[in-house]
This record gives sequence, structure tokens and C-alpha cells, in this order.
Amino acid sequence: MSSSQKLPGNGKLLLKKRTDWFAAGEEFLKAMELLDDGAFKLFSFLCLKADRLTATYRGSSDQLAFALRKPRPVIESCLAELKAKGVCTAADTADGFGGTLRIENEFWPYHPSTNVSSAQCTNGYIAAIRQQFLALGCTTGRFGASEEAQARSLERRGVPLEIVRDAMIMAACRKYLSWLNNGYSEPICSIAYFESVIAEFLRCPPPPDYRNNLPIELKRLANHWARRVQTRQKQLPNPRDAQPDQQSHGKIRDDVEEVY
Repeated sequence: MSSSQKLPGNGKLLLKKRTDWFAAGEEFLKAMELLDDGAFKLFSFLCLKADRLTATYRGSSDQLAFALRKPRPVIESCLAELKAKGVCTAADTADGFGGTLRIENEFWPYHPSTNVSSAQCTNGYIAAIRQQFLALGCTTGRFGASEEAQARSLERRGVPLEIVRDAMIMAACRKYLSWLNNGYSEPICSIAYFESVIAEFLRCPPPPDYRNNLPIELKRLANHWARRVQTRQKQLPNPRDAQPDQQSHGKIRDDVEEVY
């Protein structure tokens, strides 16, 4: 460093952002030496998006293909390499990867969080919100310290867990409807995203029949979106362009809003 270059503050290096960064060290270098280029790019994306406490990423092959601008078969090939070389483990479905992927300790720079159960899961309220958030399918797939603090705030405020769950599912339905009708936008990245729906449901709790229908509607919309993305991937050379075309597909009817 030249004498004319000065470090900010007291001379120490400072991060531009205090959150959402990844400790890429020896483990990262080891993966780079082991993996082919495509698989390493996927590994890098997973590291950035994985839950720091559990080294897990929840998503699907279609979501990964969209994020990395690669065809689904390429993503599945890279996932197979990651698993074959012991970099990660993943749950597969009949339609390919579609669950939780966990990066192995050998390639994860953080100490394994054996106390996640005691730190998070002993609190059933926060654990339930975390599980629901990761299961929605239209989130970032990360539930870190910030999200936990937001969930804890809801608990301190005395918001019933069933209200939070219902609001999360309702907001996810609206997110999928927005994607289907207007094209892809940023996924849900924070518990704060659900605050307006939580307030809405606190003012007027949904009736039992409506509550029971919400998970069914969420699954229907998520499947519709997945099919839409797959169709567009087959039509376009760049999967990033696999955003649903409103003009060619028309509006999706908002059945959830019409029920309630």
C-alpha cells in the first residue's frame, strides 16, 4: 500500500456491509480445486445463500437454474457432481432436487452449529416460523440472525403463531401471483415482509375454512410457477429470460383473495 493510500477509521480494514457476506477461506479454495467450473459456481452461490447456522439451502432445481442462468439439466449435473464428490448432501424428488441441500463440514468455514436445536428449536415459536419461512419456496432460503430477531419480536408482541403462519402463507400466495402475472421479482428476504398481512389478520382473523385452504392454494400457485419457468426454459436460450410473459399467458385469477 502506498503512503498516499489511507485506511478508513483507525487504520483497520472495514467491511462495506456488516451482514450478508461469506467467510471464503481454505474450505472455499479446497472446493475450487476439486470441482469443475460449473459445479464450483453453483457451490459459490449456495455458500452465499445458505443458512450460516445450519449450512443448508432450501430451494429447487428450477430456482437454481433461474438464479444462475443455466438450463435445468446443467444444474442437475452440477448438483450430482457436488454430491458425488462429497461437497454436499441433498434430498431428491421424482422431479429432481427439490428440498434441502446441506454443505458438508469439510467445505463449510463455520463451526457446525450443534446447538441450533437449543438456540432456536427449544423456542417452538421461532422454530415454527423458521420452518415455515424456508418451506414457502419464494424466499431467499435463508433464515439468519436478523430473521430470528424479527420472529422473536413477534413473539414478544404476543402475536399468535397461527396468525403468523397464515400471514406468511398468504403473502407467499400473493408473491407467486405477482410472479405469474407480472414476471419475476426479488424473492422474500425478511420476516418484515409479512408485517402488513399479520396486521390485516390480527384485525380480522380468517375463518377456519379459509385458513385450511391457504396451504393448498400456495402449493397450486408454486406448482404453476414451476411449470411456467420450465416452459420458458425450453423456449429460450437464456434461462434468465424465463420470466413468465404476461401478454402471452394472461392474468392468473386470484382465488385466495376471492375467498376472503
